[in-house]
Amino acid sequence: MTLLSEIHSPHFHLSFEELCLSADISKECMLELVENDIAVPVTGTHPQQWQFHITCLIKVKKAARLYRDLDIDWADLGLVLNLLDEIEQLKNENSQLKQQLARFF
Repeated sequence: MTLLSEIHSPHFHLSFEELCLSADISKECMLELVENDIAVPVTGTHPQQWQFHITCLIKVKKAARLYRDLDIDWADLGLVLNLLDEIEQLKNENSQLKQQLARFF
């Protein structure tokens, strides 16, 4: 049985098949994600050996949802995900700056 503390460990990895099952996507879709550098294996040279960091699961689920719901091309998904991450980072930064500014008033 996997402990919650192990999941958050930087050393917890999912195999190619485990990632496909966890993200509920086909192996073909997962291969497209790897081919387009959206999901990057941390170890292994071919799908049967690939290991992915647990945090890759969130990115894979998001990519699969964008592909399915918005019909975004696999090659464009990397750019879209990067832009979404940048928006989130800017929102967090904006919130922090507003909090700092509120201290002066």
